[in-house]
Amino acid sequence: MASPSIPERYVLLGLRLGKHLDGLIDGYFGPPELKDAVDAEEPAAPEALGEEAAALLADVEGWNEDPQRRRWLAGQGEGLVCVAELVAGTQVGWRDAVRRCYGLDVEPIPEERFAAAHEQLEAALPGDGDLAERLQAWNRSQELPAEKVVPAFDALVERLRAETSKLVELPAGERIDAETVTDQPWSAYNWYLGDRKSRIEINTDLPTRSYFFAQLVAHEGYPGHHTEHSCKEARLVQELGHIEASILLIHTPECLVSEGIAQNAIVQALGEDWPAQAAETLRPLGIPFDADTARAVVHAYHELDDVPVNVAYFVGEEGWSEERAVAYHQRWTLSEEDRARKSVEFATHPVWGIYVPTYAHGYRLVKSSPLPFRTLLTEEITTADLLV
Repeated sequence: MASPSIPERYVLLGLRLGKHLDGLIDGYFGPPELKDAVDAEEPAAPEALGEEAAALLADVEGWNEDPQRRRWLAGQGEGLVCVAELVAGTQVGWRDAVRRCYGLDVEPIPEERFAAAHEQLEAALPGDGDLAERLQAWNRSQELPAEKVVPAFDALVERLRAETSKLVELPAGERIDAETVTDQPWSAYNWYLGDRKSRIEINTDLPTRSYFFAQLVAHEGYPGHHTEHSCKEARLVQELGHIEASILLIHTPECLVSEGIAQNAIVQALGEDWPAQAAETLRPLGIPFDADTARAVVHAYHELDDVPVNVAYFVGEEGWSEERAVAYHQRWTLSEEDRARKSVEFATHPVWGIYVPTYAHGYRLVKSSPLPFRTLLTEEITTADLLV
C-alpha cells in the first residue's frame, strides 16, 4: 500500500484525535476507506498522536504544493498539535490554547467598550428606569412563540436562500433540515452531513427573540455555515480533490473563519438594514419584530459579544469562580441570570471554552477583510489571511 499523502495524513490524524476528544470532529464527508481504517484501529496513545501531528506540520512546511493550500494546512496542523497535547493531559493555558488553535492572541476587552454600548442602549430602548430591566422587558416583547419557531425558520430560509444565490452559486442538491432540541450549551448548531446537506438543531431551552432568530438562521444556514460547507465540499473536495477539506475540525483556524462568515451572514444577505427585511419576512406569521429598536440593540450587542470572551479569559487565566463569572456576565450584558448561566456554561465548557473568541474576533476580522465574501465561502482561508 502506498504511503498516505499529506492531506490523507491530516484526515487520518483528525479522525484519530476524534477518538479522544468528543466533539472535535464537526463533520466528515471524506473517503470512507480512511474512516473505516481508523474505526478498525485501537485508539492511538495521545503522545503518539502528538508526534504524528508534529511530523505532519514539519512536512507541510516543506510541501511542494500551492502556497495557499500549504498555508491553510499549516494553520490547521498548528491547532492539531495543541489538541494532541490537550488530549494527552498537558496543561495548556486558555490564552495559549486560543493562540495555538486559532492563530489569535486574545486579551480582555476594556470595560469602557461595554459601558459605551450601554449608553447606546439607554438612548434606543423605550421607557426609563433601570437599563437591564428595560432591555429584558423589550427582549421579552420580541420573543417567538415556541409553536412558530419552525414556521419562522422556514420563512427566513426561503428568503435568505434566494438572496444568498446572488452572492454565490449554490451547489445543486444542497438542502437544510431543521429540528428543535433541548439541554444543549448552544442556541443552535449546524451538523453538516456531507453530500451538500445540513441538519440544523435549534435549542429551545430558553425563548428566542425574533431579531436574534433571524441572525441565527443566517448564521447556521444561508449564507452562513451550511452555505460555506456545501460550497467548499462541491468546489474543494469534489472538484479539486482537496480531501483535507472533507473533515471539519474544532479547535483549528478554519473555525474562526467559519464563525466570522456566519456572524456577518445576515448583513451579506439582506444588507445593513436587515432588521426591516427580516421583520417584513416574519410579519405574515404574526411574529413581533421591532425593527427600529433592533437596529440599535444589535449594534450594541456586537460590542457586548466580547463579554463572554472576557468571561472565558478570566475563568481560564485567572481562575474566576462560576458565580463571579455569572455576575460579571449579567452586569455587562444586562441579561437575566438564566441566560447568563447558559452563556457561562458555554464559556467554561471543557470543549467549547477556548472556542468562544471565534465569534467576536471572527466577526471583526471577516467584516474588515478585503477578501470577497464569495472567496471566503469557496476557498481555503485561514486566520493569517484575515490578519494581513
